[in-house]
Amino acid sequence: MTAMRERFYELMVDAVSGEHERWEPSGDWRTDLSVYARNIRSAVHRHPWAIDYIGAGPPTGPRTARNADRMIAALDGLDLDPMTLMWILMTLGTYVMGAVLREIQELRWHSAWSATEANMTEAEIARAYAEFDRRVRESDRYPHLAKIMDADIDPDAPETRDERFEFGLSCLLDGIADRIHKN
Repeated sequence: MTAMRERFYELMVDAVSGEHERWEPSGDWRTDLSVYARNIRSAVHRHPWAIDYIGAGPPTGPRTARNADRMIAALDGLDLDPMTLMWILMTLGTYVMGAVLREIQELRWHSAWSATEANMTEAEIARAYAEFDRRVRESDRYPHLAKIMDADIDPDAPETRDERFEFGLSCLLDGIADRIHKN
């Protein structure tokens, strides 16, 4: 039964991979890696269960194999040794899966907190936030966190999710570009 279940998940992952395989390499590696990153992020958001399976191990079917081939093709011509090429692709995949995992966790946290708030009065909610604020500030152990709180920044704000993803992707691609130029 276990082998059958594993094959079922492999086929499901391959189907999800088919949702983001529609891109064709443009000849600009940075553009191609960005398109792939955004596409896989969107696919995993549509199928959060896939976070546990996508990118773990070799291709599981024709769609994942096609995507892997396209990703390798995006870096073709950069005179990279095969190991460096694969590490670049694995690093990109690790960033995307890590960012999406965090986003999924944020969505779950926001949902749970909304459910909690639904059973509280506005005064109770205000007291909960005030208590957190008080504990952070009075302890004098978290001066840097207090500065962020003073700036009224919510690092997990849903409306900044895309911007945060793009910022991280840009940082990653800048690092890859630096590595390629040193090669």
